[in-house]
Amino acid sequence: MTGITSSTSLRLLPALQNGENGAANASSPAGGDFQTLLTALVMSMSMPSTDGTGSLGQASPAASLFAPVMYTLMEKLIALQMQSVEAESQTAAAPQPVPAGMPIQGRLTQSSHAGHVALDLAAPVGTPVTSTMDGRVVYAGWNNQGYGNLVIVENGPYKTYYAHLSEIPVQVGQTVQAGQVIAYSGNTGNSTGPHLHYEVRVNGQRVDPSPYLQSWSPG
Repeated sequence: MTGITSSTSLRLLPALQNGENGAANASSPAGGDFQTLLTALVMSMSMPSTDGTGSLGQASPAASLFAPVMYTLMEKLIALQMQSVEAESQTAAAPQPVPAGMPIQGRLTQSSHAGHVALDLAAPVGTPVTSTMDGRVVYAGWNNQGYGNLVIVENGPYKTYYAHLSEIPVQVGQTVQAGQVIAYSGNTGNSTGPHLHYEVRVNGQRVDPSPYLQSWSPG
């Protein structure tokens, strides 16, 4: 038999019995044996046998002996790979249903207080403005109440306001994710200089956005 011996097969038998558990952890002895066995089987099947005189003969007997085992191992490895990809995808797509983090790279020029329950963040015109939460755009356009160009993103009881914008690349009804660029800062509406006016509302009531500037963590 070429490429794999019966003693190797017996030594690697626990890997076959462990199945996914052995393959899932390649750093463990079982996981390492699992991958070693698969490699050895592939090599055995790809190496032709000789007829004793040194000339090449037909395919190695290991090809027919270990073919079913190899196919089983390959199926297990493919299944494990798919599970790993799904897990990574779910982690990357973890939703952020509440406001968190800064909407713009800017300098705080006015904090939240009575009469101005919001934050003003100075930034040059055209600075990207990002949504601080996942949600749906419920307003995108000109506002006559002093906000100028305004975008509002909603998620459940939360609404985030981004005002005095120069450009608005999103549309009403569009779904956005936290960190996605939804506008560019400007100096429109009742504004004394280029900045972003940022509000957070909960159930329709303005709240101090400061506590929401921390990065969000699920759970």
